[in-house]
Amino acid sequence: MEALLRDRLPHAPQMGLFVTPNLPSGRLDNALSDYATEVGRDEVLALYDATLSGTGGDGAVFTRDRFVFQNNDLQSTQTVHYPDLVGVEERSRWLGLGGKGVDLTVNRGRATFELTMDFSGTPKAASYVADFLDAAMVRDIDFAPASEPDTTDAAAVRAALQRLRAEQKLTADDYERLMETLGE
Repeated sequence: MEALLRDRLPHAPQMGLFVTPNLPSGRLDNALSDYATEVGRDEVLALYDATLSGTGGDGAVFTRDRFVFQNNDLQSTQTVHYPDLVGVEERSRWLGLGGKGVDLTVNRGRATFELTMDFSGTPKAASYVADFLDAAMVRDIDFAPASEPDTTDAAAVRAALQRLRAEQKLTADDYERLMETLGE
C-alpha cells in the first residue's frame, strides 16, 4: 500500500498533500489530536490538509490499511478500510464555484453507504486522492481465473456430504449415490 500511495499521491503542499517523510509536524499533530485520534503518528503515510489556514484540523490521514477523514468540525470523523471501498468517484460540486468532491461507496458487512470527501478548498487534490483510492480499492482483487485442481479432494467432498446429510439437506439416497461416485 505504501508503494501505491507514493506512486499515486504527490507531495504537493500547494494542494495540501503531504507524503512521508515530509509530513509537517504541526499539521500532523493537529490532525491526530482533532479527528484521527485512533491513528498512531508512526502509521501515517500521507496527509491531506483541507484547511485554508494550513492547520491540519480537517482533511485526511492515510495509513497502510485505512484512511481517516473529517470534512469539517460539524461532521463526524470517518474511518474507511481500503478493502471496504466498493466505489470511488470524483465529481464537481457547487457548479461554477470550482469545488470538488470524492464520493465513496463503502461496504461493511451487509451495509453499503455513501460518504463524500470535500475538496472545495483545494479542488486539484481531489483527482489525486480519487485516483489513489480507486487503485487501493482494487489492489487485492485477483482477476486471473482459478486453475482447475489436478485431483478432487475426496476427503473434503466426503466431509461436506456428511455435513449436508447431518443437516438434512441431502436425502439418504442422494448421499449414498454421491458416496458411490467417490468410490466409497
